[in-house]
Amino acid sequence: MFIHGLGLDEHGRAMHKSLGNVVDPEPIIEKYGADAFRFWAASETMLGDDFRISEKRIAGSRKFLNKLWNVARFISMFERPQAGKLQGTDRWILSELNNLIMSCREGYDDYNFFIPANRTREFLWNLFAPHYIEMVKSRAYEGDSGAQYVLHEILRTVLRILAPITPFITDRLWREIYESSVLDETIPESKSEWHSELNRFTLELTSFNTRIWKDKKDQGLSLNESLEGVVIPDSLKPFETDLIRMHKIR
Repeated sequence: MFIHGLGLDEHGRAMHKSLGNVVDPEPIIEKYGADAFRFWAASETMLGDDFRISEKRIAGSRKFLNKLWNVARFISMFERPQAGKLQGTDRWILSELNNLIMSCREGYDDYNFFIPANRTREFLWNLFAPHYIEMVKSRAYEGDSGAQYVLHEILRTVLRILAPITPFITDRLWREIYESSVLDETIPESKSEWHSELNRFTLELTSFNTRIWKDKKDQGLSLNESLEGVVIPDSLKPFETDLIRMHKIR
C-alpha cells in the first residue's frame, strides 16, 4: 500500500469545494505534459508529507525535462563507443554517478520517489550539465572515446533512473538514440570500477569553475575568451588539461 500526504493549495490550505480552491489536474497536464506533472508529484515532498500544489513548481519540472532533452540531444551527436581511455574528469563524474545510483536505488527500494527525482535533478542540473559536459566538450568534439563513452553511460543511467517517474520522455529519447525501449531496462546498479577518490574534490572543482565564470563576467569577458594569471591548485591537477581548455586559461 502506498500512502501519500494531503494535497494543499499554494497557500497551504486543504482544498474544499466551498473554498473554491480545488485544483483540476487535467488542464495542468494538458499545459505542461504528463511527465512534468509526474515529476513534480514525485519531487515535491518526502513520502507521507503534505504538499502544496503550485503551478509555478510544476512549470519548473517542465524546465528540468527540457534540460534533460537538450542534454540528450547534445550527447546523441556522438557515437557510443564500447569503452575508452578515461581522464581524471571522466573518473570523477563516474564516481559521482555511482553515488547517484546507490542513493536512487535506496529511494526506489523504499518507494520514496522523492529521492531519485531530486537527486537526479541535482546531478544533471548542477553537476553533469554545467561542469562535466563543459569540461569535456572539446574532447568529445575531437572524437575522444573516453569522453564520448562517459557521456553515453551517464545519459543511459539517468534515463533508466527516471523512467519509472517520467516514462514518456525517457522512452522517446531511448528509442531515438539507442533504438529500443527504456521500459525494457532495469534500475541501474552501482559499479565498483566506477568508484574513485576523485569525488572528494567535487566541491573544490565546482567552486573553481564558478569563480572563473564570475571573474570573466566581472571583467566583461565572454566565457569563450581567454583568461590570464589563473593558477590551478595542485589538488585539481587531475582535471588540469580539461580546465585549461574549458576556461581558455593562458
